Amino acid sequence: MRLVLKKLGLTANEVEIYLTLISVGEITAYKLAGKSGLHRQVCYDALERLLEKGFVSYVLIGKTKHFKAMDPEKIHDYLDEKKLEFDSVLPKLKEMYLKDHDETQVEVIKGKLVLRNIYTDIFKTLSSCGGQLCAMGIDEELFLDFDPIAIKQHIAKMQRAGFVEKLLSRESAVTFFEGKQSKYKLLPDNLFNPNPTHIYGDKVALILWGQPMHGIVMHSKAVADAYRKYFEILWSMAKARKK
Repeated sequence: MRLVLKKLGLTANEVEIYLTLISVGEITAYKLAGKSGLHRQVCYDALERLLEKGFVSYVLIGKTKHFKAMDPEKIHDYLDEKKLEFDSVLPKLKEMYLKDHDETQVEVIKGKLVLRNIYTDIFKTLSSCGGQLCAMGIDEELFLDFDPIAIKQHIAKMQRAGFVEKLLSRESAVTFFEGKQSKYKLLPDNLFNPNPTHIYGDKVALILWGQPMHGIVMHSKAVADAYRKYFEILWSMAKARKK
């Protein structure tokens, strides 16, 4: 209970004062100090802060203040007020965050679910931003060996959504996925980069085969545009696949 109250922004002394007031009801600051076990000045300082926060109120009986705790049910109102206060500055905070934030965001993932995570991100990005997937270094046999379910689900989702992917593979490749969703071109084996690179929206996702497998996702319009230009140069050089 004390920990929860501290998470609401109360200090340890303020928590003790509030809990003491909850248990004893209205009381003077002098008696409250004795009940809580805190030094009188510490008690007075904590009371002042609790009054400012709205956790405590007082009534005058004669010339003496008698303090009492706020009804715990009203803590929700306190939290709602704090949320409204935060919401009022949130647009400015977001503006500052976007202004000062590094333009390039990099995420590194690894393990057995690398392909599934990247394909999920590709589909979400294309669904929200449109465009097409450009990928180079594609050897479908490696994809099928690593995670056949992920690649087959990816192809099925691309087909259903009507998305198109332009894929650069190597001349000696033998495995391809038929369908209007995938357009293949082939590069000479000596120009083939075995590390797949996916370009979609403002993102570039690299796959590094190995144990464990790694994926690197870069979110940057400048980086994606540069990779896309490089891809188009290779695409213009590559040969169409003979079916």
